[in-house]
Amino acid sequence: MRLKYYLIICLFCCIGLLAQGKTFTVVLDPGHGGKDPGAVGKSSYEKNIVLSVAQKVGNKLTETYGKDIKVIYTRNSDVFVELEKRARIANDAHADIFVSIHTDAVDKSSVYGASTFTMGMSKESANLEVAKRENSVMLLEDNFQERYAGFDPSSVESYIIFELMQDINMENSISLAKNIQNGFIDRKRHSRGVRQAPYWVLHRTSMPAVLVELGFISNPEEERYMKSSKGQDELSECIYQAICKYKRACDNKSSGMQSLAQDDKKKTEKPQNELQQALRYKVQILVSKSELKAQDKQFKNLKNISFYFDKGLYKYTSGEFFSEQEAQAYRKSIKNLFPDAFVVAIKDGRRISLEEARKIQ
Repeated sequence: MRLKYYLIICLFCCIGLLAQGKTFTVVLDPGHGGKDPGAVGKSSYEKNIVLSVAQKVGNKLTETYGKDIKVIYTRNSDVFVELEKRARIANDAHADIFVSIHTDAVDKSSVYGASTFTMGMSKESANLEVAKRENSVMLLEDNFQERYAGFDPSSVESYIIFELMQDINMENSISLAKNIQNGFIDRKRHSRGVRQAPYWVLHRTSMPAVLVELGFISNPEEERYMKSSKGQDELSECIYQAICKYKRACDNKSSGMQSLAQDDKKKTEKPQNELQQALRYKVQILVSKSELKAQDKQFKNLKNISFYFDKGLYKYTSGEFFSEQEAQAYRKSIKNLFPDAFVVAIKDGRRISLEEARKIQ
């Protein structure tokens, strides 16, 4: 019997050592490349800017961690890589995180700022248009209709599949995205926040994944900054530091010291941004005197069902969004099912008025 217990203890010790010794794998995904230039500025291409920034991030990580980290690039030169292959590279490597790097572009040259996206079905027009533009890269691929099972990146109907998807990596993806945006804020960059959008490449990866929009190449000032050595050094530093923070949280979690959620709650942002982090918008769909089962037929095809208890009633909500606009768009999409649905703001687990939420933002 003693021998049995001894063997069990040894087994757990070995498992612990293996977990601690696992190499942390980062996949860096510089968008576009080769025949696909990405967004085009007055004097630069997106594909060149993001490749340079990604390589700087990778070099910093390797210099810091050496053999304790493995950095993989979906491309390390000016070549075209299919969206499906980018995700496959990350999945085959069993990566811990996937970071896709891009620059943004719109018709107005005055728009500026950096965003970090996680996977999510956003019906907010701006977010969806960005995702549609990035997803349209698949049209340059051979046999794209067969490869992507008829998915049309320009059709809103094609994005229905994302509404039904529950991303088990969402919490960790958001944690990493917040780290990146905090870095931009520290560098006095204009932060457009952590957002959700239906990016195909994020949808297909099986680990925490984010897509970073460094800035707007359509803005002359931001274009000059992003193609400069100083700008690329600063932008890569933001992403590098964010990954380091995320890795420390993972290391601490595996050693039992603290969780990713605890690390994320550290006061690294300005007070206003801390308030924004705690604020979420949901769509209230129904009220019940008794608690309903998660499998209740009323919740069929709805996402992120939750409830809050108020005045003796169970008040059920669907969806979770970072902006009121996204929540309102989602409310309209389920209006036929729940005509009386309305948007509510939740902060620190408590419902607040929309007026109060707008002041916080």
